[in-house]
Amino acid sequence: MTERINATPETWLFLGSGGLALLLAHQETLPFSNQALAIVLAVAVVLTGLPHGALDPWVAWRAGLWRTWAGFAGFNLVYMAAAAGVVAVWQLAPGASLALFLAISAWHFGGDWRKDLNVWGRVMAGSALLALPALGAPAEVSALFTLLAGEQGGALASSLGMAAPWLAAVAAAAAVAALRRSTVAAVELAAVAAFALLLPPLVFFLVYFCALHSPRHLRNAARSAVSGQRQQMVGVALIYTGLTVVAAAFVWPWLAEAGMPTATLENNLLRLVFIGLAALTLPHMIVVMFSEQRDTSPP
Repeated sequence: MTERINATPETWLFLGSGGLALLLAHQETLPFSNQALAIVLAVAVVLTGLPHGALDPWVAWRAGLWRTWAGFAGFNLVYMAAAAGVVAVWQLAPGASLALFLAISAWHFGGDWRKDLNVWGRVMAGSALLALPALGAPAEVSALFTLLAGEQGGALASSLGMAAPWLAAVAAAAAVAALRRSTVAAVELAAVAAFALLLPPLVFFLVYFCALHSPRHLRNAARSAVSGQRQQMVGVALIYTGLTVVAAAFVWPWLAEAGMPTATLENNLLRLVFIGLAALTLPHMIVVMFSEQRDTSPP
């Protein structure tokens, strides 16, 4: 009963939205076009996904990465340079960039259970989270990875599918270990595995990223702030989310498949969303690691 009461709001949001997505995904009378799904994903990432990363300047200030206006300017320049560097490298080496993005994401997503799993358990949980869709829907994941990184992306999707059962087994052991500390964490991990296997990959990413991962980071940041700082947080999140959308519009020509036979609104949006998230993930992870070391953002 205690665990049920202590379940976080994002736990219920994730379980409810994932369950609803399962019902809708298997209702053939209510189909969603791929283009509509891509648009919904892009909008959801902007509204619920970007704000948690948009708090990075505020989190960096709390972690002591900057304290003066000159430091603030330097932080922004380094952050933008890191993001732009990822986009540039992706154009030159898309396969390696996608592999690195997945590795960083596995580490970062595993951090959602930082207080319930040890470091290896978190790595396995994050890796299984990314690999299981390649087992449940190999064709869809292969198509997405190929869109993002060409033939190398398709080969990477195949490798993830082969590794998925082993990663899932280790992640299941981690979930059992988490059960001793938190029933809620174990339920979340089990639901992640089920949704990753049963939902279309893009729907699973939308549900996980926008209903569990991002809300958890936003709630943790709000918990770490005193009441007077929460208004600052909202302002920073809104401003930097808006700036990110403007930047996305600026880099659209470089990320879109202009002139290619496969160029569609759907494909261009998917490239913009995932390569854009990859560009933001590198500097975001650096800020998160500094924050965790300084204990300014409680789990």
